[in-house]
Amino acid sequence: MMVRGEGTVAGCRSLDRRVSAKRGASTTLLRRKAVRMLVFLFLLAAAVFFLLPIGWVVSTSFKLPKEYFSFPPTWIPADPTFKHYVYTFTTAGVRYLLNSLVIGAANASIVLVLAVPATYAFERFRVGGQNLPFWILSQRMLPPAAIGIPFFLLFSAARLIDTYWALILAYIPANLAFTVWLLIGFFREFPAEIEEASLIDGCSHWGALIRVIVPAIAPGLAVGWLFSFVFAWNDFFFALILTREAAKTVTLQLSTYQAPTFPLWGEMSALATISILPIIVMVLMLQRYIVRGLAFGAVK
Repeated sequence: MMVRGEGTVAGCRSLDRRVSAKRGASTTLLRRKAVRMLVFLFLLAAAVFFLLPIGWVVSTSFKLPKEYFSFPPTWIPADPTFKHYVYTFTTAGVRYLLNSLVIGAANASIVLVLAVPATYAFERFRVGGQNLPFWILSQRMLPPAAIGIPFFLLFSAARLIDTYWALILAYIPANLAFTVWLLIGFFREFPAEIEEASLIDGCSHWGALIRVIVPAIAPGLAVGWLFSFVFAWNDFFFALILTREAAKTVTLQLSTYQAPTFPLWGEMSALATISILPIIVMVLMLQRYIVRGLAFGAVK
């Protein structure tokens, strides 16, 4: 009888432990779900917070002037109009958009062509030691105002003012510094054994770089190209001092809608909405490479 009693007590204790374990697992699962829900709500609130200005700009581009300053604010126009977009397309707005596209794409491509061999030399051959890459990165921190006047005098002497090349060349130092620093992580993560195997098979260093390394770090190249394009696209300072009318960019044109008497809010919003579209399209096209690139090299 004592043995049976002890067995019954042990069985009850084992059952209690299993019940407690199930309760603990259920509690842990509920906590995980609660944490995920809180994270989701936080990210949703952050997305709404950051997308709210964009939504307001898009909404304003379809409003009539009487709705700009209405109170309470009008989010959805009562009588949507496309006249602001018509004004933008009929006043050379498309030409300024094309200028920005050409300048940004050309600058990003040139920066990438220069950054790949430079990064390869820094990482594989230790050119400049450890200090030269840091010095190159410091060029990204240089205030544009510090080099604005020298650039203006230099390009004036070369007769490049109000040309594409003035802005393309002016954006290279800062974008090159950022892209080199970004690509260092990708070259560092690339296995040196694969490169050595290609050298044994008869490739030169240039051949290994172009045929083996560059295809493998394509996500990093896409990220570097996109960031350089965005930096060139968003610039206002150099566009202001180095262009007049022929090479004027879309960011500079936006400032001209700030009329002294009454700002052209609708036209400004329409052009801003149009200028956002190329960036969105490029991000969607390169999304797969951007995610892989940021996870593979940049974060590390």
